Amino acid sequence: MKLTLIFSLLLTSILSYSQNTFNYVGTLILSDNTPISFKLELSEEEGVVNGISITNIGTQDETRSEITGLYFKSDKSFQLQETQILETTSKSPLNTFCYMNMNLYFKGILGSKRLEGTFKGNFLDSNECANGKIILLQEEKIKKKINKIKRKIEKKSIKKSYKIGLPKKTIILKDGDDFLITWNTKNIKLFIWDANQEDGDKLELKINGKIILNEFETKKKQKKIKYRLNDGENIIEIKALNLGLSPPNTSRIELVDGKTKYPIMTQLKLGKSAIIKIIK
Repeated sequence: MKLTLIFSLLLTSILSYSQNTFNYVGTLILSDNTPISFKLELSEEEGVVNGISITNIGTQDETRSEITGLYFKSDKSFQLQETQILETTSKSPLNTFCYMNMNLYFKGILGSKRLEGTFKGNFLDSNECANGKIILLQEEKIKKKINKIKRKIEKKSIKKSYKIGLPKKTIILKDGDDFLITWNTKNIKLFIWDANQEDGDKLELKINGKIILNEFETKKKQKKIKYRLNDGENIIEIKALNLGLSPPNTSRIELVDGKTKYPIMTQLKLGKSAIIKIIK
């Protein structure tokens, strides 16, 4: 989330609620009273919430982030967090983006038509970068006005209980770093893309010594790879083949183990590698 745009406090757009789908539009109000345009598109099943957030809507800093969290029917509240950047038009480095943790409640005489709460933002290094209030209202009444920015959420069949915890935040891997994961399923799904401005970064991807991608140029469109793992240790190596137009060589990677996601960002110098070790 890039906190740059002053957005009108007049909320002319807002939430639609239909069964397990929630769409909200409104404002983030920072601690210094600066407003930021904000939208949530969520789907909920058995208390587990997935979806996206959009900040700085329709501007040069518009950013879409993955949202995960929990919905508590007992008090009609949400506990949500941004876990990774999916897409952004901002030219700012990814490590300057602010990831929000939100606590939201249905409030007021409008009942479920208004959602309010608080948020706290942190950089990837856990340092606090922002905090404030959130005010969201129903989108349905002005649906036609926001068709250009509305994005439908793909419905997911997720069967989890309230005991499930919030997912891990993005892991940053730099030159020579390695990251160890204990794996549960037989296969791995790997998504790789450039969530920031496309600048010609190229990389090589190996799994267990086999070249899967060579001279691969990361784009905003995600590249999907499915691979059957060996029993025991599996090694994924990401190597920077150039530095693109904006060093270092950066890429976004998401590893999927069944219904568990591991968001990763690599920041590599020329010729350097990062290692992901998977123990099955």
